[in-house]
Amino acid sequence: MNLTDEERAELEGVARRGQPAYVRTKALVLLNRAEGRSVSELGRLFRMSRQAIYGFQRRYERAGIQSLWVRRGRGRKARADAKEIERYIRQSPRNFGVARTRWTLQSLAAVVPSLRGFSPFGVQKALARAGFRYKRGQPHVHSPDPQYEVKKGLWTRL
Repeated sequence: MNLTDEERAELEGVARRGQPAYVRTKALVLLNRAEGRSVSELGRLFRMSRQAIYGFQRRYERAGIQSLWVRRGRGRKARADAKEIERYIRQSPRNFGVARTRWTLQSLAAVVPSLRGFSPFGVQKALARAGFRYKRGQPHVHSPDPQYEVKKGLWTRL
């Protein structure tokens, strides 16, 4: 792998100050690769596969320094629907046949369709992604009326 002086300086800067940490690691791998180290040696040193190192190098040669960062939208999409979770949380569990006055992580996993099959910790993570915190007071009171959302919609339109 051959680097120009500009590319080397840019990679060295990212290796020192790049955020997040995985970007610094990739930059260090590429710098070491440019110095002539073998892929097997770098794999052992950085504890990564040879395929990953070849991938970093190929993407860097194709797209430059921007290839070191993970693009937005990558990875598995969330299975839990935030709006659906909010619809259930804003009402009493009794409206859904749960004989409790407050939601538990287990009861949310049993009742909310997009949370079915989740572990309690998985439900807690889904709540956090939706902007809710488990066992924290809510800033305002919500009606126990099952038609609350419909009536609220009428009231807010007036």
